[in-house]
Amino acid sequence: MGEYSKEIGERGEDIVEYLFKELLGYPHYRSNISIPCSYGSEHSPIKDKIKTTHGVDGLVSYTTPLENTCLEIGVISVKYTKDKYPNAPRTKFKNYFEDLAWTQQCFALTDIKSEIESKSVNVDDTIITGVLFWLSDNEDSKDKDLLHDIAKSQFAGDGLKFDKIIFVDNSRMSFIYGVLQKFKDKYGPSNIDFIYPKTGRNLYPEHNENFGKQFPMDFFSYDILPLRIVDENKRISLFLICRKPYDKNELVQIVGLAKSFNQLEATSETVIGFPDYNKIDNSDEINSVLMGLADSSFYSQIKVINYNTDFRNI
Repeated sequence: MGEYSKEIGERGEDIVEYLFKELLGYPHYRSNISIPCSYGSEHSPIKDKIKTTHGVDGLVSYTTPLENTCLEIGVISVKYTKDKYPNAPRTKFKNYFEDLAWTQQCFALTDIKSEIESKSVNVDDTIITGVLFWLSDNEDSKDKDLLHDIAKSQFAGDGLKFDKIIFVDNSRMSFIYGVLQKFKDKYGPSNIDFIYPKTGRNLYPEHNENFGKQFPMDFFSYDILPLRIVDENKRISLFLICRKPYDKNELVQIVGLAKSFNQLEATSETVIGFPDYNKIDNSDEINSVLMGLADSSFYSQIKVINYNTDFRNI
């Protein structure tokens, strides 16, 4: 049973490693690192036991384009199961969350962190971001969104110390993987860039880029994936791919977001993608929204698609 559980865990780690290396722009993703625990009794989940090490399933680092002169180190934890998600996931989520927070706390004291910082240039600050993947291989949990179920998890009094933790469940993993794998196969990885929005913390042009090959960790929590794609004719397109279903009010906000990406040089079209757009049901409503825009040259290049398209949306 132990060997089977180990095999399942390794399968999850392989999936996440593929995601980072092949789709998110981290070819030097590091995996299966052991670090010393500096708070043995405090970090032990078992009373009167001393914890000696933490396991880091994955590790990435980059100068984040979302914040000026900031080095971001991603500490990755992967929990993978053949079972479906539990009906009441808060207890298990809390255990996973605490374990990652403790790992981040001890990682901050390691030589590995110091070595990464010593090799970084033009950075003034470091943030350690934990990314917790809790994934299920079970068909009943294929697209399950756990966020609502775990949102009220309580951690008061636990003394957790960490910079930031981002949670990725099947719903978000399916969205990110499905979109990026499809676009990679269609356009080729060299023709796809992630767009980096203005955040209020990346205002100095000499220290940031408008787009690039690396996926910032914060994007895991975004419901819109912003992409810049160059086709075989060298035409540049802006894609805003939405995780949530089509909604008229959401569309108005997304059109405004698209217009704010004026740093993308000369885009030939702006494509907004929904997972459930239907040409018969939604096209007239979309046209009425676009006709209400003052900038006709802008709205004339907007196209709405179903990125899970079938023959009904040809």
